[in-house]
Amino acid sequence: MKTTITEFVKIEALQTTTNEQLVVKANVINSFLQKQDGFIDAELIKAVDTNIWYFIYHIENMEKLKVVGEKLRSSNLFDEITPLIVPGSLSVMFFNQVKNW
Repeated sequence: MKTTITEFVKIEALQTTTNEQLVVKANVINSFLQKQDGFIDAELIKAVDTNIWYFIYHIENMEKLKVVGEKLRSSNLFDEITPLIVPGSLSVMFFNQVKNW
């Protein structure tokens, strides 16, 4: 059985952070992820009325997600976003895909 993992990375951008600044950093991370084994796709969304953003990633399975996560952490790419977000606002959640239509 195929078990796609969806990862939600939630951040809150500082009031001084522009959409363009965050998208530039997200593009750098996405370019890295697209080259990783197991990566399916990614999406960046922003709440309509707040500075809450979600990076949504789909990875083939938990084993590949763990490898991708290790590579991402060792690359320090997320460190580039840190100055743009509210300290302590980053959170991560993982979900198993049950069904898609």
